[in-house]
Amino acid sequence: MSNLSYMEMREEMCVTAKLIWDRRLTNAAGGNFAVRAGENRVLITPSLMSERKHCILEPKDILLIDYDQNLLEGEGELSRESDMHTSLLRSFKNISSVIHAHPFYCMSFVSAAKPIPESTEATMGRGDVGCIPWTKAYTPELAQNVYKYFDERRELAERKPIGVILPLHGVVVSGPDIYMAYSMLERIECDAFCTITKSLLPES
Repeated sequence: MSNLSYMEMREEMCVTAKLIWDRRLTNAAGGNFAVRAGENRVLITPSLMSERKHCILEPKDILLIDYDQNLLEGEGELSRESDMHTSLLRSFKNISSVIHAHPFYCMSFVSAAKPIPESTEATMGRGDVGCIPWTKAYTPELAQNVYKYFDERRELAERKPIGVILPLHGVVVSGPDIYMAYSMLERIECDAFCTITKSLLPES
């Protein structure tokens, strides 16, 4: 393990994976994330991170790939959704981390293919979390539609973390680093919860 590169970031990714699971920001049906570690170098979580490992990872579980998804370090299986991550990390200067997850409250909007309204100060200036057209999971077309969503919002995506809904599937969020991408995931989950529950509040 001592020969692994980018050890500090690997350790942080393990912490993040556990937080995502413990805080119900994904479920056993899936989830994965990636970090640009250097020029044409990407650290990415392995396939079945949630279903088989319950997001309990060790640094050696994190895979090192290049933008063409050649495996450079690690022995695990590459996620079938790696295209989504590498296309954004390759093409956006200020996106250095991408998280795909199935957050508990966001999934209500995912299942209905409805945007999550910008509801709190924590997401002001980003607009609603919109939807791409439904696209079959694990396909090149899904990665292309996610990329198109971000590309159409390129000026915003280069300045701030943003998110998108993949109907019937989950969400994808971006960030300039793993910390801000994770923060964005929490923020849109909070907006989803507020939107669902605010109708229960008494009239003022």
